[in-house]
Amino acid sequence: MSRLPLPKYQDLPPETRALYDQLAAKRGRIDGMYQTLLSHPALLEKVSALGGYLRFGETALPPEARELAILACARRMGAGYEWVKHLGPARQAGIPDPVIEALRTGREPEGLAPGLRAVLDAAGCALARRTIPAGVQDEVARAYGVEGVVELVVLCGFYAMIAGVIFAFDVPLPEGARDPFAPQADENEPTTGGESA
Repeated sequence: MSRLPLPKYQDLPPETRALYDQLAAKRGRIDGMYQTLLSHPALLEKVSALGGYLRFGETALPPEARELAILACARRMGAGYEWVKHLGPARQAGIPDPVIEALRTGREPEGLAPGLRAVLDAAGCALARRTIPAGVQDEVARAYGVEGVVELVVLCGFYAMIAGVIFAFDVPLPEGARDPFAPQADENEPTTGGESA
């Protein structure tokens, strides 16, 4: 286990406390990955500025596209922490539960609008470090503009970086959460009684 010692609020220097308070006011609370980065306040400030812009700024991607891409990133990288943290925002953004469940279990979601389908395809390319096919890029641009295409790729890179921090420093899942990618009991139970499908 390679967890960093987490700084205690009362032990932080005044300028780091001010940063903590600012982040807590915007995000509701500081835990997990951002608390881990408190060990390097100057870096945390830069990381949180980009993350804050991508999540809360006046961006080209609407919340539904952004949160769909974040869940796709979390699933692709097996980053349960990211998934747990973004499940609520994804639902608030209007992503239907069947789409969320399809992503969680590694299946292709059905019924997505062409722009959102293209967001998933482009995110997959960005995370695999492959060129986005012209048709996919055009579809994202049609839905969200060229700025949306660029923003999507940066968003994927940002959450890949966050996953790297989470895995490298063994950041635990939020308290009370379970790993969304661990096999669920009902997914592994054999069918008993009756005919098999």
